[in-house]
Amino acid sequence: MESKSEVLTIGEDENQNQMDKQSIAKHRKAFFTEDFELRMQKVILGGVRPLNSQLDEGAIERFSANEVKKNGQFYYEFGPEAKIKGWIINVITFEPKGFLKRLKNKIGKEHWVNENVVKFSKDSRNFIVSSVSQAADEETLELYQYLCYLNNT
Repeated sequence: MESKSEVLTIGEDENQNQMDKQSIAKHRKAFFTEDFELRMQKVILGGVRPLNSQLDEGAIERFSANEVKKNGQFYYEFGPEAKIKGWIINVITFEPKGFLKRLKNKIGKEHWVNENVVKFSKDSRNFIVSSVSQAADEETLELYQYLCYLNNT
């Protein structure tokens, strides 16, 4: 006597699951871009669409450093990209004046010659580049933390 019975399987078909993962991976960037834009509108603008969809070039500035060697001394000048020619580092910033203050906290007071120039007796290019990069990373982190705060309120 033969019994005709069917076995109940639990779970998903492995092929279907694999196809879903590939489909999601393929479109992940598109989903992220759309979700990210909507999320930022909600966080920053309270869900309202921006008045113009063009990037406000004036909202983002660039901060630069330049190196000049005179009489065996190394001078490094800091400021907006438009004023600094032949820069050794150039970073994006939202507040250049605050950025300079942040940089002053990284470089000792004894090196500052005036508001935006420092002097070293030996080549300190790597130190300057590193200091400017660290200051830019700090500003970026603070902006990100602020956006996270706005998102949670």
